[in-house]
Amino acid sequence: MKRESFTKASVVCGAALAAVIAGPALSADKIPDIKGKWVGKTHSIIAGMAPHWPSNMGTFQKPGLFEKDLEIDITGQQDNRFWGNQIFTGNGDAKTEEPMIGELTGANFRTIILVDTDGYLNGQLIGNDTISFCYTQAGGKTESSVVSCTQIKRAR
Repeated sequence: MKRESFTKASVVCGAALAAVIAGPALSADKIPDIKGKWVGKTHSIIAGMAPHWPSNMGTFQKPGLFEKDLEIDITGQQDNRFWGNQIFTGNGDAKTEEPMIGELTGANFRTIILVDTDGYLNGQLIGNDTISFCYTQAGGKTESSVVSCTQIKRAR
């Protein structure tokens, strides 16, 4: 083999190897686009009267157990920050809506941290179309306390 051919082959192989190694690292840092509607059903345990569950009479000794349809509508996103609304329907209660803001963080920007007007959501983006999370709200002795864990799917 001529020296020139060997050098060209080495450069091509080296470039290909660099692309294989760098490719996953570059794509791993890409922030997922999570704008759009995400739908599912809440699975909530509640002590005290909560705005999204006005019929609840649950206490810490005998909490209310509820399910409602949930839509999280992410209306805007810039880099890893996002905002939108949560919409709750069902269980014989009126439709309620609450604004929220959040960020994608952690390894590959797959961890979701969100806050609304009175509570916090912590979750994970699974693949590109599922969010698994738990929502918490500590109301103390005079307000409602809520824990609600679920999965929601991107509406297509």
